[in-house]
Amino acid sequence: MAPRKLPEKFRANIRAPRRQARPLGTLLTLALCTTASLAVAQGSTSQGVPSTALTTAPYALPGGAAAYEDPYIAAGFRALFTCSAHFLMGRPLEDLAAVELKDTGRLELPAPVIDNQRGLVSAEDGRGNRVTVAYRESLGCTVIPPHWQQGDIARLPALTLARFANDPDVAYPLGDFIETPAPNDRQQALLDAAFDGLSYGENTLTAGVLIIRNGEVVAERYRDGFGPHQGYRTWSTAKSISATLIGLAEGEGLLDITAPVGLSAWAGPADPRAVITWEQLLHMSSGLWSKGANTNAIYFAGQDAESAATRTHLEAAPGTRWKYANNDTLLLLLGLKEALGDDLAYLRYPYDKLLHRIGMYHTWMETDHLGNFIGSSQVYTTLRDLGRFALLYLNDGVWNNERVLPEGWTSYVTEPAPALERKAG
Repeated sequence: MAPRKLPEKFRANIRAPRRQARPLGTLLTLALCTTASLAVAQGSTSQGVPSTALTTAPYALPGGAAAYEDPYIAAGFRALFTCSAHFLMGRPLEDLAAVELKDTGRLELPAPVIDNQRGLVSAEDGRGNRVTVAYRESLGCTVIPPHWQQGDIARLPALTLARFANDPDVAYPLGDFIETPAPNDRQQALLDAAFDGLSYGENTLTAGVLIIRNGEVVAERYRDGFGPHQGYRTWSTAKSISATLIGLAEGEGLLDITAPVGLSAWAGPADPRAVITWEQLLHMSSGLWSKGANTNAIYFAGQDAESAATRTHLEAAPGTRWKYANNDTLLLLLGLKEALGDDLAYLRYPYDKLLHRIGMYHTWMETDHLGNFIGSSQVYTTLRDLGRFALLYLNDGVWNNERVLPEGWTSYVTEPAPALERKAG
């Protein structure tokens, strides 16, 4: 069934584009870089951000924020990155130590321990605490909360998906056959700069570069240890995937993005947060308190997204202030879960409706221990899959002559949030 067109009241928010939409003939350059690492330092805590004191009961830090310098957060970072890169992407621990774990090396923590038989990775924080992360084939890796025991791991949500592979004999992007010509001078210069560790910032480490022109790959290069099917965590590129899921749900009539999200956590009498709309969350204009990009307790210490994102108070009237906030994206996905009303349907939704539909078979959206997608950051993918995602948008939401996204959606998501103050520079 083709997605419905966006409602007129929604389409009215789409202003005329400032320039023509880019056709598939656009030159598209994608790169995976590892510069967004965890900054750590011994013996200090971030002002106003609590340390993750361990407890035998569920803990809930306000907004899911925790000190970057907390050794427990560093241990969780090391365990999670090791788990995802090892089990999903098949990369060895030795290479992880030189890439993902490099910035935590100064803490001189013990190397993460990989249990291949049970699909577990553990890492110690140097204070007698251990963070454990569990791998599941269809859902990737999940940080086990500190109040769980080893026996509780069986309680993690489970999902079985059919295994697909891109046909190696069919041309990219519908398949995985790529025959790249020798790069021209401009392309060669871009590739050289991407991997020189200097042009894009001192000590920048680029995992890979993919250049697409007219829908075809014209250049592709990877660092040792990476390849077409060995990718990396997307960090905040995940937010674009999450927003796309909301667009799909809108197109199916599951929700009206101009209406309040209606989260059950905000259903109390006269709760002022009950008026927050899907659109305001998409615009990062919820007005809710948060530490912005700091949701470390969710990412690396096992706090669930619901306790972190639904319990914060309003600082500003919804829709009146723009603030970069991971929690706004997490709230969108919590709202999608409630709109579907079926935990299994929720876990399948990204794969059935988007990822596998356009051949993104090497992409995983990871969850917390309660089965909530951490779609603000915790997605693992490859450059070829990101290229497929980009081509979907460049072709106005149409894939292989089939409309996937609601008509008008690609224009809508390119418009600035109304509450965003535009500044020169």
